[in-house]
Amino acid sequence: MKNAAASGSPLVSVIIPCYNHGTYLAEAIDSVRAQTWAPVEIIVVDDGSSDNTRAVAEQYPGVRYVYQTNQGLSAARNTGITYSRGDYLVFLDADDWLYPDGIAYNVGQLEARPDAAFVSGAHDKVDSERRLLAEEVIPIENEHYLRLLEGNYIGMHATVLYRRTVFDQLLFDTTLRACEDYDLYLKIARRFPVLHHTHKIAAYRIHTTNMSGNVPMMLHTVFAVLARQPPLFATEAEWLAYRRGQQIWSEYYSMAVYDRLRNRQYPASSPARAEALKLLRTYKPNLFFKYWITKLLPLSKRS
Repeated sequence: MKNAAASGSPLVSVIIPCYNHGTYLAEAIDSVRAQTWAPVEIIVVDDGSSDNTRAVAEQYPGVRYVYQTNQGLSAARNTGITYSRGDYLVFLDADDWLYPDGIAYNVGQLEARPDAAFVSGAHDKVDSERRLLAEEVIPIENEHYLRLLEGNYIGMHATVLYRRTVFDQLLFDTTLRACEDYDLYLKIARRFPVLHHTHKIAAYRIHTTNMSGNVPMMLHTVFAVLARQPPLFATEAEWLAYRRGQQIWSEYYSMAVYDRLRNRQYPASSPARAEALKLLRTYKPNLFFKYWITKLLPLSKRS
């Protein structure tokens, strides 16, 4: 880890929850150790893994390894908060990595804005072999709560640097199977100023075990998270953003399901396929009927 920061600089805690992702964990840890910012502490929270997570973590002097029985991602992050000592916190999934100046850039943003609760940035999406799939660079300069009601423009949790004081009032919701980060963003942005920029902070790895691959579950959960917000609304603009968000999310996940159905990514007669068809029929009936019409056409006439 490079000593680029001056003595007395704020400590950043990087919390890495890991559940059976030991094969990727070393890359995540190495990316933190290569940061141009110091001081940084690394906490690996093993959420009941049955693979080599512990062995990988314990290869690194100075990395704090914490084991807990499997309780889920939110609980693992909350455990990491308990063990952390940093003025600022980063949550890095074990299968992703930070770019070398990621922490330094975000610290600079928060140091310049003492009123901001967190700062988020841009990221790259890569495949399992680290090949670039997409650049996620979304400029959002104001009205962050409204923009978050419309969709999760942050997209990758590791791009977020939190001020520690946030967690004196809020933690990750352990009842959520997914979208716990989106839920927290909304809660924070409703109460405090937040920042966003377009500097790339990290890389998000897409592979077969990503939780976001379960599209029906993700849509049901994101709607449940959004449904918590209306009791807090005070303006028509918030209601409009909320309704836009419902439409945007339903279209986004419906198209994802439609593409997977067309590409036969769901096994025939499987519960996952049945759930995908139910989602499409509920939220995008036109795509549901288009899928069946296309399926019945001869192969030579399919687009």
